[in-house]
Amino acid sequence: MNFASPFWQGMLFLAAALFLLWEVWGGWRRGVIRSGIHFCAFVFSGILGLMAGQATAFVVDKVFSGYGLMAGLLVGAGVTLAVLGLSLLLGAILFKRTEHQPSGMVKLLYGLGGGVFGLLTGLVLIWGGITILRTFGVAAGMAVGGRSPESAPAVVRGILTLKESLELGPAGKVVESVDVLPPETYDLLERVGRLASDQKAMMRFLDSPQVQEILQNPRMAALLQDPQVVEAAGQKNLLGLMRHPALLDAARDPSLQKQITEFDLKKALDYALATPQNPPSPAEKP
Repeated sequence: MNFASPFWQGMLFLAAALFLLWEVWGGWRRGVIRSGIHFCAFVFSGILGLMAGQATAFVVDKVFSGYGLMAGLLVGAGVTLAVLGLSLLLGAILFKRTEHQPSGMVKLLYGLGGGVFGLLTGLVLIWGGITILRTFGVAAGMAVGGRSPESAPAVVRGILTLKESLELGPAGKVVESVDVLPPETYDLLERVGRLASDQKAMMRFLDSPQVQEILQNPRMAALLQDPQVVEAAGQKNLLGLMRHPALLDAARDPSLQKQITEFDLKKALDYALATPQNPPSPAEKP
């Protein structure tokens, strides 16, 4: 699949440039103090939200097994939005804008400082936007799988077009180099998507030595024979699987935990996605 388009790459860069100009202008109008708070609010609210989410997930999972991840996501998002909103509100109430400063050098410096913080805020948001767009693009590619691209929904094709256009040519190399996530992460996600869309590759994955070792663990073998687990898996009831006592008991088993932590996903994917060698024809056999 090739959805890359120089036109859309140009549109993305143009949109980024206009967004930076808008943030610089907004920073000038807000002034150095408000813009500084604005910038710090975006950075530290994300950090605090991440820390709160991780702590919540750890505590909740100890009390209510299977609910930690969901609780962590909700609390982390709530803390991020609350800290961001409160910081922006206090900055707007307590500090004056550039237009309210005395004319002359003070007003000029106040506006220039705000413009610098506006530029930094815009760069941080664009930086995060690159990661979000590329991650959504990989997810869209996984949704398409081995199907014809024309059969995919328009939204999926649009996301793929933006993602591949962003990565096009020398400019795309620069984009990849500044992304928060390393290239190996996207490569791993893409290979998992190929695995999910290829039944033969999935069978080879399940036949790989490491996967077979995990499947032969007594806890895992009993889990795969549990009718409720099989039914939930067949219905793709992820929440039901996460809450199932048998799965939670298996996850606490030290021997299974050791096997899972030592599992080399890259090696198993190499085994599953390797091009099968055709057997030699009778004429080629010695």
